[in-house]
Amino acid sequence: MQKQTKTETVTQALKNRIQAGIYPYGTALPAERDLAGNFGLNRSTVRAAIQALVDEGLLKKVQGKGTFVMCHPKDDKYTHFRGMSELLKNNGYTPSSRILYTGCSGAGFKLSRLLQVDENTALYRIMRLRLGNGQPVSIENTFVPYKLIPDIEKIDFQIYSLYDAFAMNSLRIADIKQVFSTTRVRNSEAKYLNTEHGSPVVSIAITSTSKENGIIEYTNALVLPEFCKFYSDGIIQENKLNVYAQSN
Repeated sequence: MQKQTKTETVTQALKNRIQAGIYPYGTALPAERDLAGNFGLNRSTVRAAIQALVDEGLLKKVQGKGTFVMCHPKDDKYTHFRGMSELLKNNGYTPSSRILYTGCSGAGFKLSRLLQVDENTALYRIMRLRLGNGQPVSIENTFVPYKLIPDIEKIDFQIYSLYDAFAMNSLRIADIKQVFSTTRVRNSEAKYLNTEHGSPVVSIAITSTSKENGIIEYTNALVLPEFCKFYSDGIIQENKLNVYAQSN
């Protein structure tokens, strides 16, 4: 049997620590110099091991903040939603986002119907501006049943996507539905999208469902028309594009 290299040994050791909960999901790894001292190896070996786990999707590097633990490697035979950051990056853009608002409130009449919950059910709202190369792409308003993700208010959604948070909490998406329509932006939205009041945009209603918990997300995204394709490209089910409904 071929002997493991030092990098492979550190890679496996880090993976074992993550899976054992020593480095919990959603937290930053110790600094490279500390890990190097812990393993008794040089920093370049530790850096290569970390990069291997980044390539696997188990870790995520955030410039200026550190390297963060994502989730267990998984073989998901069902629906995978590629987040906008991944899609923008794959199309040559540098993705980023700004959190415009987060907070918790009761579902009320409209959202209770959309998420199929009681009107008094607590929902957590995330309002986020998506950017590509520093330019506005979309505004997303997302609502999630508060009880599904413990301490959701502590998650930094400029680092983690909602789908990272689902994975961290073993919430497996079985189905995603998108409904497309056209609308015009109001002043409050236009200023973030760097466009004029009344400009046409594409409105996309996104509903994610898990087999165990029913509807776990409702998002309304207002997307500049030139970026609309990225949202429909995000859903892959058994290697097929899965857009359920479209209206004009």
